[in-house]
Amino acid sequence: MSLRSSLAYFVFRGASGALAVLTVSVFARLLGPQGYAHWTLAVVLSGFIAGVLVQPIHSALARFLPRPGGEAIIGTLGRLLLLAACAVVLVALLLSALAPAWLPAGVVVLALSLGLSQAVFDFSAQHCSSTLQARRYGRLYLCKAIIALAAGGTALWCGLGAAGAVAGTCVGFVGATLLFGRTAWREVVRGRFDGAALPELRAYALPVMFALLTGAVLQWGDRLVLAANVAPACLGAYSAAGDLAQQGFGLLFSAFHLAWFPRLVALWESNAEALQAQVNRYAQLSLVVMVPAALGFALVARDLASVLLGAAFSADAAQVMPWLALAALLGGVRAYLFDLPLHLSQRMAVQSAIAGGCALLGVSLNLMLVPHFGIVAAAAVAVLAQGCGCVASYLVGRRTLSPRWASRDLLVVGAGAGAMALMVLAVPFGGLIGLGVKALLGAVMYCAVVLVADTAGLRSLIFARMGLR
Repeated sequence: MSLRSSLAYFVFRGASGALAVLTVSVFARLLGPQGYAHWTLAVVLSGFIAGVLVQPIHSALARFLPRPGGEAIIGTLGRLLLLAACAVVLVALLLSALAPAWLPAGVVVLALSLGLSQAVFDFSAQHCSSTLQARRYGRLYLCKAIIALAAGGTALWCGLGAAGAVAGTCVGFVGATLLFGRTAWREVVRGRFDGAALPELRAYALPVMFALLTGAVLQWGDRLVLAANVAPACLGAYSAAGDLAQQGFGLLFSAFHLAWFPRLVALWESNAEALQAQVNRYAQLSLVVMVPAALGFALVARDLASVLLGAAFSADAAQVMPWLALAALLGGVRAYLFDLPLHLSQRMAVQSAIAGGCALLGVSLNLMLVPHFGIVAAAAVAVLAQGCGCVASYLVGRRTLSPRWASRDLLVVGAGAGAMALMVLAVPFGGLIGLGVKALLGAVMYCAVVLVADTAGLRSLIFARMGLR
């Protein structure tokens, strides 16, 4: 398994994540808390009406394309994607007619535009990932991030509000696809629709669809409950804090998954004896990234809220950011590590049941607690729901294939995280300069511990690249 591929994805997703954080900051400052709440509802509804219907096709592409002969499936999946887009339009029209009073007018149309443009982009991105085109994948995401920031920021500067933010983001999705994602769609045009593949695709995609629905409820249900029970400004602050957590390091969590999943699928399909060792290696690398990213985010939450979001957001956002960082960490561990055996063995009904149970728990607790305790309750419930999902997924998946960490890895990462925390807490000032100093010193301290211990072979790799031994 190539560590180089993982590092390539890490660099590209890191740069894209930095631009995504900047986008959240620009959008939040220009929209204000109430405007950001409007933008959030468009994103949430897009995740429901488009992601649930379209994403199973992307998941099928990720699962079946890497296996031998899998390239023949692209034409079929591309045509199914177009049919799913038609279904998305019908669902959006129905939802628009039945929209509750607290849903702002026109937000369904914005969600539809956002969802369809992202569906086109994600198909190209998934094709690049599944065919191990790391550089093309990186260019695709970087281009999207740059165009979305420039176009969306310009639209907001011109006073177009949430509609301008959505339009700019859609331009980013479509523009990046036209520049770097045409290969996948050329193969769709050249390919043929294979009806014989439908039973296998249906058997995989239908449970995935339910899993995505329950996952969307788990991830976005708190926003809908908040929209119906708190002031728009509180929803905007909570959503901006959650978006910083997700965009800040959530993208990094997927970097190693994108690099390793196609290879793990190939090993699984060939019953290779090296599969367990490679899964352990993948888990080791993921741990090295996940823990410091989440901890560092929580440690500088107040500075991040002040510097990136501004005074209108800082008080409410700083309250919930550490909780949302922990929830994002637990969600990443579940999705990218403990759910891995379920994906490989195509036990999607089991994954759906786990996600559904956690979603039901989260929504139920939010309905009971949010009207009385507001956004703090929603953040705490997010941690509880994601934690329950981690435990359940691990207990079920370990019978098939369980990621394992050596005690040494756990000790080194824990020591590095502890040293990073001490260094960050020792900085006595905040603001922009304080945030930069804390981030730099914390990262240097953590990296020093990891490199001295040669965790994941990173020191050896660096020395080899430098011609040293």
